[in-house]
Amino acid sequence: MTPAPLLSGGLPPEVLADAAYVFGLWTGWGVLHSVTASRRLKAALEVALGPRYALYPFVYTVISLWTFWLVLAKEPDLPQVLWALEGAPKYVLHALQAAGLGLLAWAAVSVAGLKMLGLPQLADMLRGRVPDERDIHKDFKSTGAYALVRHPMHAGGILFLACMPSQTLGGLVFSLFGCLYMVIGTLLEERRLRRDLGPVWADYARRVPMFLPFFVKRQN
Repeated sequence: MTPAPLLSGGLPPEVLADAAYVFGLWTGWGVLHSVTASRRLKAALEVALGPRYALYPFVYTVISLWTFWLVLAKEPDLPQVLWALEGAPKYVLHALQAAGLGLLAWAAVSVAGLKMLGLPQLADMLRGRVPDERDIHKDFKSTGAYALVRHPMHAGGILFLACMPSQTLGGLVFSLFGCLYMVIGTLLEERRLRRDLGPVWADYARRVPMFLPFFVKRQN
């Protein structure tokens, strides 16, 4: 493991202030990301836009990526190295990160990830076709990655962020934000899906765990 003197000597107050500022920036992005995906805003836009509402997922994706880039450009640099593992621990963590990315990709394939981004809807409108809007009942999946855990995208993202073999202060701040955001997002999504899907979700939640897969058969 590469020595990290900052861990033993502490971080200067101005650096900690910058870290808090960066965390605040990402928190602001998270709030915006959540508000633009809120149920009430979607309902209002659906009424106001009519058929054009089908473009909402694509516009939401563009806004999310644009504001994400703005935060990256705005945040101060925090290059202080906190840890840097070598040898077997490094490769174990890289393997776990690869597993997280694999779970993310598997989940995207399981639920037609391009539709979540709004790309097929955009293509349909450009061709003069009626877009196939997302529908929670029609789009709900319990196969593929979703047969392993209920939230494979969030689980994969958390696994990737939490298993960094080397980490700077800036990277740690983002990882902490990302993990907290995905946990909170999962809890809110659980409540929404429980409300929208009712008994279908209740049965699914009884059979499939939230984050950690069952490696032995559950006793019902």
